[in-house]
Amino acid sequence: MRFSCDSKELTEAVLTVIRVMAVRTPREILQGIHLDADEEGLFVTASDGNMTSVCRINAVIETDGCAVLPGRLLSDILRKLPAGQMQASLNERFVLTIRCRGSRFNIAGKSAEEYPLPEQGGFQQEINMPEPMLKELIHQTSFAVPLEDQRVVLTGGYLNLFQGSLDMVGLDGFRMAVRNVKISDVSTECKAIIPKKAMDEIERLMGDEEDKLASLSFSANRLMLKTEKVTFYTSLIEGQYIDYKRVIPTECNLLATVDTQQFADAVERVALIARSGRGNLIRLDITQNQIVFSAASEEGDVREELGAQTLGIDMTISFNVKYLSEIARVVTGKEIQLKFGSSVSPCVICPPHGSEYTFLVLPVRTNA
Repeated sequence: MRFSCDSKELTEAVLTVIRVMAVRTPREILQGIHLDADEEGLFVTASDGNMTSVCRINAVIETDGCAVLPGRLLSDILRKLPAGQMQASLNERFVLTIRCRGSRFNIAGKSAEEYPLPEQGGFQQEINMPEPMLKELIHQTSFAVPLEDQRVVLTGGYLNLFQGSLDMVGLDGFRMAVRNVKISDVSTECKAIIPKKAMDEIERLMGDEEDKLASLSFSANRLMLKTEKVTFYTSLIEGQYIDYKRVIPTECNLLATVDTQQFADAVERVALIARSGRGNLIRLDITQNQIVFSAASEEGDVREELGAQTLGIDMTISFNVKYLSEIARVVTGKEIQLKFGSSVSPCVICPPHGSEYTFLVLPVRTNA
């Protein structure tokens, strides 16, 4: 294998894929970066066995070939290389020699025969959407997906495509997040549970340019994501997801409409005290056209008044401040609505109009 390329471009590719590289694994081969040079360019791959990330970069390929290089060492070397064109060559003992201006490194690699490259076939149900849209879908739901749970299906985000509408859902025993977008050009149905680690990586891969599209394709147990620069694969979680629509309460005895930013700011200020208390509790006293947020701990107390448009009975209700803060950070729009059934039933947070998102958080029972 012999090729030349821009050192910065190769560095960026390695730093992108290395996020999914296995760190501690009995399969030593997965602690390496797979380099493959052929007529289509230079392909840089990393995997942990469940997730695989592949970057293609432009390179002048003099001789085809492939090898696996120690991932951390390769990334450290590339980050220290001077900017400019670099040349790389692999000998028969799988030693990669890198030259860039006045620098030269020899890196001991190994054969790529045992490296588990992802299978290319079997994907269908393609969905295309702007990268910022997919980024927001995950950002507004992944916080509600637990890393561990006895119910394995909950350790992933649920993607539910039906009748041109797509829901992304995160759910644990304390809160739920549902984000909805319209995918009008897709008439088929698709259901998939994407592991949380894969969701987080997909969010990092997404950019903010509306004209850049992400393509999602599914097989029975895998997802393939394609962007302009990266192809990402992940295993899916098998099983039946919870009927999340039935979790959303329909009873509403109190409706409060508030300014989104003012609500988020009030929650964050009260959280400064609430987080220092044993129970992490934030209390809401909702009366006519006002919500009073309060918290107390051994280190102090806080009271925050917020104007609101209210309809229904007065109510006092408490939450774990962590769960309310997480929702406050991701809600969008000028105003939000808070719907309450009682002081011991879930609170639903949604926009005043439409169904762009629905958040649900369980209250904490107190003696107050």
